[in-house]
Amino acid sequence: MSRPLPRDFDVDYELTRLVRRVRMSSMGRLSEIHPTLDYNAFLLFIAIADEPRGVRASDLAETLQVHKSTVSRAVTALEKMDLVQREADPDDGRAQVLTITADARSRLDAFRSRSHAWLASLLEDWAPQELTSFAQQLARLNDTAETKQR
Repeated sequence: MSRPLPRDFDVDYELTRLVRRVRMSSMGRLSEIHPTLDYNAFLLFIAIADEPRGVRASDLAETLQVHKSTVSRAVTALEKMDLVQREADPDDGRAQVLTITADARSRLDAFRSRSHAWLASLLEDWAPQELTSFAQQLARLNDTAETKQR
């Protein structure tokens, strides 16, 4: 007979289940953004999209903790898909920042809207105080994760 795991492993297990389910759902719908978009490029695309003033490729590599060549290859692919563009850095005209195209923004907004609707359907029978508590706990976990290195 196996011994039950400590409670903190339950959290890890449940978070892993949730992340896996969300990832699978997203992967199955990437063609809504572009027919040849893969999940790794999608993660980079999202990181670019979430920077309203644009982001330098080198900063992206550092933030995502991947090699610059990996970012470079993915950005080239995203440019070929007309999802990403390079613009002059407003703070340093010699440098370039990456932004997403207007069409890509529309596609991403629609993608996120459908994702939010799916999540809302999962939570529709939760009481308002349960949702508030859950959101606060997730925010606390994310805030802690952002401040502590592995």
